[in-house]
Amino acid sequence: MCSLKSATFGLLAICAAAFGQDQPGPLPDVPARKLLQKACSSCHEIEAVIVPRRTRIGWQQSVDDMIARGAEGSDADMAAIVEYLVTYFGKVNVNTAPVAEMEKVLGLSSAEAQAIAAYRQEHGKIKDFEELKKVPDVSAEKLQSKRGLIAFSQ
Repeated sequence: MCSLKSATFGLLAICAAAFGQDQPGPLPDVPARKLLQKACSSCHEIEAVIVPRRTRIGWQQSVDDMIARGAEGSDADMAAIVEYLVTYFGKVNVNTAPVAEMEKVLGLSSAEAQAIAAYRQEHGKIKDFEELKKVPDVSAEKLQSKRGLIAFSQ
């Protein structure tokens, strides 16, 4: 059981914050939602903390931190929670994300996500949004609409 009731980040609070709103909306109703609620509800209210979206690495670090503080669940449950957070409340690091994750989170076509992966393979890390918009065969307008979901580092 968690000992820091409201001092820092609980998974539900982190999840609520990922909406980027003052008043969190409902959590998407998929099976991992119940896992998230079960793992976190003994320590945190959903409205407790507001934080920005995170990349897969950031969500994994948050879940690992909560496990260290006493959150309980199987490895499979925790992996499902991370996947839920990434899918519904994640940012995508375009320098490290797999093609499928860029498609899912950013709503890119398979061809667009593959173009980003090919560009970073050929040119190295993409340093900023302006460079990302120049990737051939990727809609700059689509990227602009998803700008808040894009990261270039952890």
